[in-house]
Amino acid sequence: MLHYTIRKGKTSDKQWLFELYSLTLRAAIEATWGWDVEFQFNLFSEHLQPEKFEILLIEDKPIGGFYVVQHADHFWLEMLLIHPGYQGRGIGKRIVRQIQRTSASKNKVLKLCVIKANPVRLFYEKLGFKVYDEDKAFYQMRCETQVTR
Repeated sequence: MLHYTIRKGKTSDKQWLFELYSLTLRAAIEATWGWDVEFQFNLFSEHLQPEKFEILLIEDKPIGGFYVVQHADHFWLEMLLIHPGYQGRGIGKRIVRQIQRTSASKNKVLKLCVIKANPVRLFYEKLGFKVYDEDKAFYQMRCETQVTR
């Protein structure tokens, strides 16, 4: 099992996070709406400020990040990005399980949305998420507070 540490995101992470966002989500975004790098950078900058992320590090090298928002009645996993070179090693699963435990401890549901063209839906379904709504581009998913290992 890979050991990672977590630190708070900083302004200086912006470019790196956008590059990771592009690397991990470009194919799904491009298949859904097309890819315009300037538009995506502006959208990312406006809605996904690096200071709101938790940055995942292995040996002080950033390999991913996640961003969770706590609302009155639920937690929202805004973004989970793991560098493709580190995907499939259980890191994302451990992060999601920790967020699930936190939401369960506060008796709140954990929600997120997935671009339909992104195969990550299966990852979340294996972790107990179910689709509760959808539109042309997105699946809205939720996980009740029961968490297994």
